Amino acid sequence: MIMKKKVGVLAAVLAATTLLTACGSKEYLKDINAADYVTLGNYIGIEAQANAPVVEDGIVDMYLEYYILAPYKTTEEVTGRAIQEGDIANIDFVGYQDGVAFEGGTGEGFDLTIGSGQFIDGFEEGLIGAKVGDKVSLDLKFPDPYENNPDLAGAPVVFEVTVNSISEEKLPELTDEFVQSLGIPDCSNEKELRDYVYDYFYQSAVQTYDNTIETSIKDTVMAGCTFKEPPKEMVARIRQSIEDSISAQAQSQNMTLAQYMQNYYGMSEEAYEEQFDKDALESTQQYIMYQAIADAEGLNPTDEELQEEIDYRVEAYGYDSEDDYRESTDVEVLREYLMRQNVVAFLKENGNITTIDAVQE
Repeated sequence: MIMKKKVGVLAAVLAATTLLTACGSKEYLKDINAADYVTLGNYIGIEAQANAPVVEDGIVDMYLEYYILAPYKTTEEVTGRAIQEGDIANIDFVGYQDGVAFEGGTGEGFDLTIGSGQFIDGFEEGLIGAKVGDKVSLDLKFPDPYENNPDLAGAPVVFEVTVNSISEEKLPELTDEFVQSLGIPDCSNEKELRDYVYDYFYQSAVQTYDNTIETSIKDTVMAGCTFKEPPKEMVARIRQSIEDSISAQAQSQNMTLAQYMQNYYGMSEEAYEEQFDKDALESTQQYIMYQAIADAEGLNPTDEELQEEIDYRVEAYGYDSEDDYRESTDVEVLREYLMRQNVVAFLKENGNITTIDAVQE
């Protein structure tokens, strides 16, 4: 009888342990029954609209000039003409206030790009038309206020400027040889490079279109749901993910998280901590809603789909092996991501989507 009681107690303990394990961590969607945390409203036939993806006129040329050609530009000295907008004028200058040279107003051999706005209003414009060797007198007035030197705010001054040389920047030509030197896959001439850049911007526009539609549908579906308080562990996981992501952005700018949030968003530590909490709660509810729809519609990714995505990422991101990828990635988060993709595709397919065509000029 004593042995039976001990076995019975042990069995009860083991059973309790099993129950506790099953009802323990609720960090991932797999650990919960989504329907326990959300009552779904209607999610079929949801209306959404977005502007058709387009590539703005001139953006390809702008990208080529500033990001492809500019790093390879050269500077060449020019003769036989006067200074023009965009030229680089090498100058000596002295600034006078009431006939006395003022501190900080003198320079020699200074390269000034005309139109750059480096100097006060009127200075660069006043040099247009001057030639090498010319001495130019500029009657100007400092702006008010003038943070660089408050003592000069609003003060009338005279700059005596000597033009030493004039140069202009030259961009390389888009020859086949130059394009091939860039090492961009499948780009061996100007047309292929332009097509490559165009496709980049078009795919970005398509992503914007898709995000707009998804956000609109998501907001409408969520508004029709009734949520219960989600598991704290899940909210904490997603909040940490949000903070880690933004911290990585801050680190890439050589900033602390606090510095980054203040500089880019004007938020104090208390404010962004509160915002992270709010975003984490909303994101958790969103994923629980998606999971409930996936359960109802049979949209959960299969193990085969998960493996296919892992195989793709191992090759696309250059991992040495699948084990290396799995060590660096939370595969359960990847499964949740694939579930979300399936649900979003389902909602779009069964939604009432309106694409607004661009107005033709």
